[in-house]
Amino acid sequence: MSRKKAPFKDYEGSKQNDKHIRKTENMMLSDNYLKLSNSAKVVYDYMKLWACGNLEFQYAKSLAEKYMNGKTFLKAKDELIEKGFIEYVSGNRFAHIPNTYKFSSKWKFYKPKK
Repeated sequence: MSRKKAPFKDYEGSKQNDKHIRKTENMMLSDNYLKLSNSAKVVYDYMKLWACGNLEFQYAKSLAEKYMNGKTFLKAKDELIEKGFIEYVSGNRFAHIPNTYKFSSKWKFYKPKK
């Protein structure tokens, strides 16, 4: 028996069947998430939206340039990798194809360097 999805409320957006992301309270209240820069949190949310629930996804700097400059995106992406929220899988910066990343749970165990 399938569950019927509840439509979005008006204050959640203007489309009743829009795409959305899942982010748990456990993650949002963790020290490692709270210590992310605001840019890294924004990039993470857009990556989650773009991935449509998939573990592995392709994402290009050009996608991020709709909401932040390229240099800020690269810094935020590197922060997400360093702190264990995403992992770099593959890519070729000379081929003009998006890099492949995957979501990671390593953020739960990340210890900042002193």
